[in-house]
Amino acid sequence: MSHETHSHKNGHSIDRRMFTKGAGSALALLAAPHVARAQALRKVRFITPFNFSLSYASVFYAQVGGFFAKEGLDVEVINGKGAATAAQLVIAGQAEIARTGGANYITSRVDSNAPLVSVATIAQISPFYMVSSPAAPLKDAKDLAGKTIGVATLGGSMEGTLNLLLRGDGVDGSKVERVRVADVAASYGLIEAKRIAGFMASVSSVVKIRAAIPQVQTFPIDDGIPGQVYVATPQKLAADPDLYVRFLRAEYKAIAAILDAGDLEPIVRAIGKSYEIPGIDDMATSMADLKQNAATWTAKGRQNVLRNVPEQWADAAKVMAETGMIKSPAVATTLYDNSARDKAVG
Repeated sequence: MSHETHSHKNGHSIDRRMFTKGAGSALALLAAPHVARAQALRKVRFITPFNFSLSYASVFYAQVGGFFAKEGLDVEVINGKGAATAAQLVIAGQAEIARTGGANYITSRVDSNAPLVSVATIAQISPFYMVSSPAAPLKDAKDLAGKTIGVATLGGSMEGTLNLLLRGDGVDGSKVERVRVADVAASYGLIEAKRIAGFMASVSSVVKIRAAIPQVQTFPIDDGIPGQVYVATPQKLAADPDLYVRFLRAEYKAIAAILDAGDLEPIVRAIGKSYEIPGIDDMATSMADLKQNAATWTAKGRQNVLRNVPEQWADAAKVMAETGMIKSPAVATTLYDNSARDKAVG
């Protein structure tokens, strides 16, 4: 893998990565005193689909809070360059687990026979919103016809979600121009400059935009598809199931700690010390950001945290086949494997 793939947002790949690893491991050992310092932690590589944000707080906190260390793991969180790329790196054996969009994963698995399986669903609903100006608001899918819309990656999970939104409301997708636009709050400037009518943004970006522009127009995109999933290769899962059990057990405990926290500030500050996330020092906005992201983890009930909910996956496979998102029907139960998650949660 190239240094570019491993680099953090500021581009200082080697120095920043070494700092993150060292700081994260040190905090983890302090938080888990029963883990002997001499004990070698197993290295695990986890790839995010896009630039670092609090969308990935559950993994960040599992590392800096010592939850991974308690499971004997040292997780390197790699800044991804798109959902599809993240999944491809898992297939290539350059990472053990990646986060990607549910619709994007199902399409690649069914249409391209991608050797992947969902081992967990982290965002039970889509974490994406449509953002537009109050002067020229986009209120639903029908408003997008004839417009230019920004997506973080062409052919990635965001565009897949956009296609499903349009098809579900009977909008001809060919009448919506798509351009690549970064999933960051600053992209709102492209709307103000009238270069785009709107863009798809993650929860984290929307929270930041709302803080700066309270009157901004947004609507959530709930397409009925599992929002964001964790994928691995079936071969790796079968050969080393305990690795995924330990990973998901640690993350489940980190999620519980976040959900049960009376004050999110210490958690946000701990994450910010080890991971470079733009705007994280704006504590009020960052805590709101984390809270909004946590809501996607529990959208199907706290009992289903990290679970591939069978009913949702069955509906997703049906809807995607009926709308032409996938070329042929899929047996939903072949798309996911809850064995590691269920053993981790107990």
